[in-house]
Amino acid sequence: MGDGGIASSVENQAVSYNIARSAFLQNFHQASVSYMPWLPGISNDTRFIHADYLASLNSISALGFAVSYLNMGTMAMRDDNGATIGVYRSSEYHVGTSYALRLGDNASLGVAMRFLGQNIRAGIVKPVYSLCGDISYYQQVTLGDESRVISWGATVTNLGANINLPSTAGLGLAYTQRDETNNQFTLSLDATRLLRDDWRGVRLSAGAEYGYSEQFFLRGGVSLESELRGNRKFFSLGAGYKGFVFDQSCGLDVHYLVPFGVSTAVSPFQNSYGLTLRLNIGNFQ
Repeated sequence: MGDGGIASSVENQAVSYNIARSAFLQNFHQASVSYMPWLPGISNDTRFIHADYLASLNSISALGFAVSYLNMGTMAMRDDNGATIGVYRSSEYHVGTSYALRLGDNASLGVAMRFLGQNIRAGIVKPVYSLCGDISYYQQVTLGDESRVISWGATVTNLGANINLPSTAGLGLAYTQRDETNNQFTLSLDATRLLRDDWRGVRLSAGAEYGYSEQFFLRGGVSLESELRGNRKFFSLGAGYKGFVFDQSCGLDVHYLVPFGVSTAVSPFQNSYGLTLRLNIGNFQ
């Protein structure tokens, strides 16, 4: 959905987009694992892996754990003449925990803390470490009956990181409509920017999702960002399946990116795709 989800994320997506949303869990336990090649348009040996787990502590709060690993492949070190003087493997990872709490029936707050590690070259190749945190808010409002819902959220992420990880702020808005046969349609819009940036740095992510009978899902979206701030311009296409066994469910989601507005011959997002496996145990709502 254009890499947006501050207001529209569901289930374990909340760990990545808005942890406050996880206070509205529908299962006692939820877990997911995601995999994607990282910028395959310019590299063939980079990988990103993410795993997370959410547990409902009670009817109004949830605890989460997440770990991510980014293998950025082999990096060449060169001298002033361009000659290779060595190679090293560059990588990043984080391990984090989160907590979300409902504020009444329709709103929630979330906080997260992460331990970060990077393997970088600063004269010599060395590991560096840091801590950072997130703060987020989520609220939903029903229109008439529960079949139509407007939700919005706000996030501030990567606070306190003293390595190459900028702090960002984001706002998200979503509209969801369901019918009597559990078909569902969602529209979403996110706006994010670096905390110390001007308005040219705002990134917009818009998306839509159609879910048939809570089992089959089709998604699409677009990401728009200034050429001076990263130029993350692409259309996204996605599909998902969710199967049920009693009060358990498992799912598979896939996505593919179609870049546009690129001045170079090859976009870093060319042929980008991702896979996510999900498992939910013990539905209590």
